[in-house]
Amino acid sequence: MNSSPGGALPKGGNVPLGGGQVRITVAPNGIDVSVLCVGADGKVGGDADFVFYNQPESPDGAVRLAGGAISVDLGRVAARVERLVVAASVDTGTVAAVPLAVQVTDGGAAHDLVVGGLSTETTVVLGEIYRRGGAWKLRNVGQGYASGLAGLATDYGITVDDPGPAAAAPPPPSGFAAPPPGGPGGFPPPPGAGSPGPNLIKRSITLEKNSAPVLLRKAPVVRLRVAWTSGTDYEAYALVVLTDGTVVHVATFDAQGIPANPQFKDLVRHLGDRGRGDVNRGGGSTEEIIEVRFAPEIAAVVPVAYSAINNGTGSFHKYRVTLAIDSGGEEEVTIPADQAKKSSWIFTCVPGIVYNRPDGVLVERLELYSRRMSEHRPKAILHPDGRVEVRMDKGPLNTFKRDNT
Repeated sequence: MNSSPGGALPKGGNVPLGGGQVRITVAPNGIDVSVLCVGADGKVGGDADFVFYNQPESPDGAVRLAGGAISVDLGRVAARVERLVVAASVDTGTVAAVPLAVQVTDGGAAHDLVVGGLSTETTVVLGEIYRRGGAWKLRNVGQGYASGLAGLATDYGITVDDPGPAAAAPPPPSGFAAPPPGGPGGFPPPPGAGSPGPNLIKRSITLEKNSAPVLLRKAPVVRLRVAWTSGTDYEAYALVVLTDGTVVHVATFDAQGIPANPQFKDLVRHLGDRGRGDVNRGGGSTEEIIEVRFAPEIAAVVPVAYSAINNGTGSFHKYRVTLAIDSGGEEEVTIPADQAKKSSWIFTCVPGIVYNRPDGVLVERLELYSRRMSEHRPKAILHPDGRVEVRMDKGPLNTFKRDNT
């Protein structure tokens, strides 16, 4: 069914476009919009052809996502691209519960895409801009996906979840890491009390999968370094668990209801970007550092690695994220995130946890990952026995990826 230019465009309707600049807006603010650049075979050419909040520009520069709106320069679209598939998705609830208002502006004409007939879906293909007879046309699609953004991406040829050579260990019950041996509350006993505790070290050590916790000397300043190979742009932040159960977020970007705060008193401080390599071309190592002064009010610190707005698609497996705990420059423990899957859609990793102990700093490997497509921070819970439980995806929603300014 053809429709005349301008006005409401019903589901299934199509209209010719002028072939110049097109702008697509989706209300209300906060809805996630994305574009897939699809070839004649109905598939994308690669992960880079998926334009979304974490990758806001297509390889040819024709499609850009900024401020929640999509701009398209049809004259720059690569010749191999036959269709631009425009979608919207929600993190919680359904798209049917959102009063979507979609407008496509083409020169002087404005086309309103009528959205309806949805129920349990979390993602909907709003429309597509496609080539026909050497010209461009717009179609109102209105197809919902109960499988969400991951299901949509998979349908168009994007590998959403491809396990790496070593499968990630299943999460232990209740979100706890495997308990360290001996001691009340699961903690290793202090040296000399029954079974031997972890060795105090004077060297560097790597905590592999299933390694026991390690006790470090407590230096006046302990540095938590989240590092990765260059070629991407991750962010590090920390959940600071206080002895009264309060959790303080030390981060350079907001989460829902939690403003950015790079410092907690004079005890925990985010030092900002350190040692940045070339994000586009790679080369070298990149890291972010969080400094901690372990005062008695701090029970533990949970460092978090998060894939940032400019990292494009790429997995924790690909960029080899590590957490290093440096105690005064003499002792260091490294936790590699080496059980990660080859998934570009897992955005958060908790490599380990650092406990404040009277006899030192206890470092425990966790290596927990968020679920696919989740933007929620982890939640840290202090239990009466002193152990901190980390629950992935149960914290507030990050707003950093949505800030395309």
